[in-house]
Amino acid sequence: EVECDCCTQCFTNPPSQAPSSVSLLVSNLDSGVDPTEIQCCGMTAKEREENLQNVLKDVSDINLISDSFSPQGKAFNWLLYEDGVCMCPNDSSLVQRYVMAVFYFSTNGDSWTSCSADPEETDCEGGVRYLSPVDVCTWKGSQCKRSGSMKIIELESMNVTGTIPSELSSLQDLQQLYLEKGGLTGSIPPSLGDLTNLRVIDLNFNSLTGPIPKELGGSDRLVVLDLNDNYLSGDLSVLDDLPGLALIQLQDNAFTGIIPDVDLTNLLVFQTHGNELSGSMPQTYCGKLESNGGSLKSLTADCAEVECDCCTECGVGAGDDDF
Repeated sequence: EVECDCCTQCFTNPPSQAPSSVSLLVSNLDSGVDPTEIQCCGMTAKEREENLQNVLKDVSDINLISDSFSPQGKAFNWLLYEDGVCMCPNDSSLVQRYVMAVFYFSTNGDSWTSCSADPEETDCEGGVRYLSPVDVCTWKGSQCKRSGSMKIIELESMNVTGTIPSELSSLQDLQQLYLEKGGLTGSIPPSLGDLTNLRVIDLNFNSLTGPIPKELGGSDRLVVLDLNDNYLSGDLSVLDDLPGLALIQLQDNAFTGIIPDVDLTNLLVFQTHGNELSGSMPQTYCGKLESNGGSLKSLTADCAEVECDCCTECGVGAGDDDF
């Protein structure tokens, strides 16, 4: 049917099986990478994959990295085949770049309303898109220290959904985490307690569930704990281990038990209404009110369930001021 005086082979019928040379390449055609060819880092693609995996297995479960459908697997494959910055296994910024990619996929970054990876889906005014082939410190909402380590992640009102990945605990210099007004589900990762430099956790107006993990007490430099308007439950015993808190907003959740008596010397705002708490408001907090010569500006509770004769406001609608 096709006149050809130079073909290496001719068939009267289509071959019943692809030549073996083709079948050997099929697995690599999807990525467009020849596993035997020297790529970046002076390694073959296969060598680079194995060495990257060897480093990142200390950050994520190896089974998740190997699962191409998990956020970890998607981030790993992005590093291997799509990232315009060829990260080498010994690169000091490898873990941070991987973690930020895991964060993107774990929070459904393709559905964000701003600065998602695809320029055809969202605009990105005043920022650089996630997964861009530049330093992650320039990605939208990211700020780093002079050393290049991540200091702030701030992505508010951007339809950040999905779950908070435990891998954020590998960003050891992270100080501020702002993810409010999204649609995050699941629980607060206990591993955030490994972030000893963390000063701000702002996760309000999401759909988080479960308790405030007791491990969060490891973040003893925490100043702001802003978790209002979620579906969080359990008691507030973690406050015992966070003496530096200045702003505590826990209203409109499902917390139970009593309000712990903790001497929070820097306290400015303490809002607990809209929960299922009981008992009475410790006088320790009453004594810190501005009216008593202290610095506490707002103290709220459900006064029908929590006896409080010093609260600045009680019940529904209390504490609506923006702090």
